[in-house]
Amino acid sequence: MAKNTLTFELGGRVEITEFVNGIAAFRRLVVALTPRNAGVAWVVEDLQPGSALVTLRGESDDPVVVERIVDDYERIGAALSWHEDPPQLSRRALSASHAVRDLSGAADYVRFETPDIEHTIYRNGHNSNRAAARVSIGAITGTIQTLSNRGGLRFNLYDTLHDKAVACYLAPGQEEMMREAWGQRARVSGKISREASTGRPTAIRNIMSVTMLQGVEPGSYRRARGAISRPPGAILAEEAIRRLRDA
Repeated sequence: MAKNTLTFELGGRVEITEFVNGIAAFRRLVVALTPRNAGVAWVVEDLQPGSALVTLRGESDDPVVVERIVDDYERIGAALSWHEDPPQLSRRALSASHAVRDLSGAADYVRFETPDIEHTIYRNGHNSNRAAARVSIGAITGTIQTLSNRGGLRFNLYDTLHDKAVACYLAPGQEEMMREAWGQRARVSGKISREASTGRPTAIRNIMSVTMLQGVEPGSYRRARGAISRPPGAILAEEAIRRLRDA
């Protein structure tokens, strides 16, 4: 799996001013972490308006440089989620990390995500133990959107329950799973990370399978009536309810 993306999310009800301040702080941090003359270009990979979420992809002739920046981003997210200063940072990068940390005073949370891990910074006063994402093996059903295969295959699954984007990271060799998958309903199984306080899925890694599902035909729910046959001599459901009510 290519380690070349940085995802930043402001959680909760985000007003335009907070969003602008958040993107500015995120950009400032990315610039501070990127060595001068490193030849790394950060391009917008994904932008989710409903959740104030942006993903950047690093492009460089030297992928090792990009991976080091992603590693530093993870390290900063981990430290800030525990309300600590990240160690071994330049003064410029430390100041930028503080600007990101201060965003949690306005948003419900600030979330750092990479292809390997995510960390969440909650509002001041929240217990830092809540910051760790819950991880379990399972499956999420939704609609596949935003396929990208530049330097690794990443796609978003809009889950059926929350209608929010879940970032899905495929390992090398799994590309065939996604042939003609855009816009299709699917069930994706793997290691699911969930937001600690709400249980909302945020990412799926170590993907085991992607199963395409048939679309739901309008009005098909009507055929569910009588799906279970009534044994001979059994009372009707309405009669059973009436007896329970009159008992």
